[in-house]
Amino acid sequence: MAQNFIGGGGSVCLYAFEDMDGWLVAPASHTKSDETQVPFGQGVEVTISRSNNAERIYGVGARNATATINKQFGGTFTINGALSNAYWMLGVLGANADGGTTGAYTHTYTEANILPSFSTTTSFELGTTDFASDLIGCVINTCTISAAVNEALKFSLEGTYRYENLGTTKTSDIPDVEPIFTFAHGSIEMPDGTTIAAVQSFELTIVQNAEPVYGVGSRFMTGVVAKNREYNFTMTAAFNDYTDLLTYFMNGTSSATAPDAGSGTEIATLELTFTNDDGDILDINLTGIHLNEETLPQNVGEVVKEDVTGWARACTNIIYTNDVQTAPAAATNIT
Repeated sequence: MAQNFIGGGGSVCLYAFEDMDGWLVAPASHTKSDETQVPFGQGVEVTISRSNNAERIYGVGARNATATINKQFGGTFTINGALSNAYWMLGVLGANADGGTTGAYTHTYTEANILPSFSTTTSFELGTTDFASDLIGCVINTCTISAAVNEALKFSLEGTYRYENLGTTKTSDIPDVEPIFTFAHGSIEMPDGTTIAAVQSFELTIVQNAEPVYGVGSRFMTGVVAKNREYNFTMTAAFNDYTDLLTYFMNGTSSATAPDAGSGTEIATLELTFTNDDGDILDINLTGIHLNEETLPQNVGEVVKEDVTGWARACTNIIYTNDVQTAPAAATNIT
């Protein structure tokens, strides 16, 4: 069998949450998860980037570099796709509690200060000698969930990883069998109970402001510290009522007639709800809402649409409901 050039269809990307004790040992001893690997979703695209952060050394006596040194190892990942399962939310918020009943099991993700890491395996079927890479200590820094009219619900995960092991054993694909969430099966309420009509698009970005920590004695990360957490959003809605968004921008209520003289009233909640063809539910509950910018363009050739940007101070929870009793959890394979 010859070595083959391939397209992305000949590759695989799966993940499993790790034992967090792996961060207590040397990078080369940080064992990948032994939990069952799962797919990130459907329609997934993956980009892995590696950097040696190399530096050329110059000195008097020569115009050319006299040496090259590798500094901190930097590994990053970007994973995009259509949102068909939300199990990776454990790596975004930090904690999960399973509950519910048969056919409607709930996985309630809530905020934690320590972000669980996971092992990601990328695999390529090349012919005579295949290729696989285990990315160890993957930590999500930015998660974006986007919805737009006539589109699937989409996700994007960006982050860093600690270490990497290369091999030649191909990993078999595990296709995601969960149906894709769509914008057509969604609703947006601000505050809860007040549905915003004719929303054209919505994008929520959760930022961890995570900082890799390095120390003397190794060029690999010894930890990742999640600093200030941010929930930022943008929304566009067809305009037919100024009390849907504009008055909330003015003072945080539906009854404003002018900008508030101070900071106004904080909008209590923002709820995003999406379902799919199986009746699975993704329910995102944010609190402490503030609208920071509002735009209302007028163009003779366009439908009038209102744009707002803002943020939430916190996330009460994100509840994923499906027919699977137990969500993927952290491994316990490091002693």
